[in-house]
Amino acid sequence: MALPEAEKQRVEQLLGQLCEQRTIPGQVTLQYETKGNRVTLTESRPLFIDPAIWNEIKVAQFEYSADTPQWTLYWYDRKNRRQLYPTGRNRDALEKLVMEVASDPTGIFWE
Repeated sequence: MALPEAEKQRVEQLLGQLCEQRTIPGQVTLQYETKGNRVTLTESRPLFIDPAIWNEIKVAQFEYSADTPQWTLYWYDRKNRRQLYPTGRNRDALEKLVMEVASDPTGIFWE
């Protein structure tokens, strides 16, 4: 299922803004990709051993449910497995979930 147009625009605005704020040219790049009803946030950094090679890791995933209509927040563990965000604040409006990732009160998303 694809995202409704209004949700696509909110994704572009909110995640585009987060990516712009956290990107440091030449050091860290944040980007997002939309597939169906899921939006995956990734971070890229140059490898310490060879800075010409960039390593990309998944940071978070936002999944939209048209039935509710709400978003669900997931994080990725060390083995790159998607896990439900554990605080009880994992289902809400996209704005609140993006703020949760940006502030990272649990230390799950940003090192």
